Amino acid sequence: MPRDRDPAQLEGIYRKIEAHPGERPGFIARLLGVDRSQVTRALPALEEKGLLLIEDDKGGLWPFRQGK
Repeated sequence: MPRDRDPAQLEGIYRKIEAHPGERPGFIARLLGVDRSQVTRALPALEEKGLLLIEDDKGGLWPFRQGK
């Protein structure tokens, strides 16, 4: 059973991805001062919260915004 994620931490991860689109999880983790695994483990929780990401074939993360 997955443990609950801190909403502030999830938001921080997503904001860094928005600020640095196309960067890999390791880069985002270094910016936040956390382990890369924390970023990669947070990705499904971000999706569950509606904060969608696209991962390119090189591992870069891109924020995905649906049209209104």
